[in-house]
Amino acid sequence: MSEKDKQELVEITYNGEKTMVSQEVADYLEDCRRDAHRQLMKKSRNQAAIQCEENFVEGLMKEPPNCFVDELLSRMDEERLPELIAKLPEIQRRRLMAYFYEGLTFREIGTREGVDHRAINRSVDSAVKALKKYFG
Repeated sequence: MSEKDKQELVEITYNGEKTMVSQEVADYLEDCRRDAHRQLMKKSRNQAAIQCEENFVEGLMKEPPNCFVDELLSRMDEERLPELIAKLPEIQRRRLMAYFYEGLTFREIGTREGVDHRAINRSVDSAVKALKKYFG
């Protein structure tokens, strides 16, 4: 039996179908997924920032933003957001920054911190709710 045949296979779901691949391939595909997620988050933040800037410049901020992220971005130039994020508990602040600024998934943050991804989700949601109250 060759070394390749001795490799342990893992089951993954790729494009909606389950398949068996080596751990090396599974890790590569996960890295690709993470990179794609980071790029998507970065693109979304950039587009939201551009939209907020255009709205500000053109004076179109007459209506309230459609989502909380737009609200956060629109208030960044007021320099309140960094100040308000600093008021969050350390754990919420760290997780919020990892999710929104580093583009990590809840699972990635959970793995980094050694906790379940659902705890990360709850923590980020709590941080967002707290920021909403500050802006209230």
